[in-house]
Amino acid sequence: MPPRRSPAVVFTDLDATLLDHHDYDWSAARAGMAQLAARDIPLCIITSKTVAEVASLRVALGNGHPFAVENGGAVAVPRGYFDGAACDAHTPVDVTTLGAPREALTALAATLRAQHGFRFTGFADMDVDDVVAATALDRESAMRALERSASEPLLWQDSDTAREDFMQAVVAAGYACREGGRFVHVLGHADKGDALAWLRSRYGAARGPILAIAMGDSGNDADMLAAADIGYWVARPDGSHYAAAGGSIRHADGIGPAGWSAAIDDLIAHHDI
Repeated sequence: MPPRRSPAVVFTDLDATLLDHHDYDWSAARAGMAQLAARDIPLCIITSKTVAEVASLRVALGNGHPFAVENGGAVAVPRGYFDGAACDAHTPVDVTTLGAPREALTALAATLRAQHGFRFTGFADMDVDDVVAATALDRESAMRALERSASEPLLWQDSDTAREDFMQAVVAAGYACREGGRFVHVLGHADKGDALAWLRSRYGAARGPILAIAMGDSGNDADMLAAADIGYWVARPDGSHYAAAGGSIRHADGIGPAGWSAAIDDLIAHHDI
């Protein structure tokens, strides 16, 4: 008798991967999601968004599985999920911080600003209208973006040299920084790969070893794909892929959610998941 295959779990980025880059539509991924659901394969979101931002999307997707937020800084597990409880998108979640609590990050940013005169406005300094003005989000989305637990975005208003000095000071203090557009993000030392590993461990303890599959489109997803057994780069809006395929990492044949769904087809065809 052949050995029993490990059950699969799919871990996915959102923006420009499961969601379209331009309008955040996920309908092109609907067929792939239906195939996962038919096979009882969990779909775990791993994103830069907050718990509050992901909550409404999970309702739309009908997704009741664990997820990770703020670039892997925190993970959220529906209560009772790993004890066999029936969970859906409305089940309350327990959030575990893997990186650093936001309070420590905002305190560090404020201290560095006071000591060195760096010019920036953090989310902790903003109200909803400020976030709308800085990000072009609607008010409801801005409110959700403000509900952070493990990261602090800073609207940078100083020179490039000052930004480099600030980022070096954050690293010297034992934390991490990422740049994204006009924002500098202050975080703890946890990334999307760490979130995948944490969830893999929980699945393993509750249900046995899993086959971890990860999908992303950008450098922010590289750690997650590297931590998976099989990874797929979904094509970016211009049709290119972030990095070369090779080893356990492949290229999905399509852009954004269409490529995401094509990756599911490839998995089913070649791995009989």
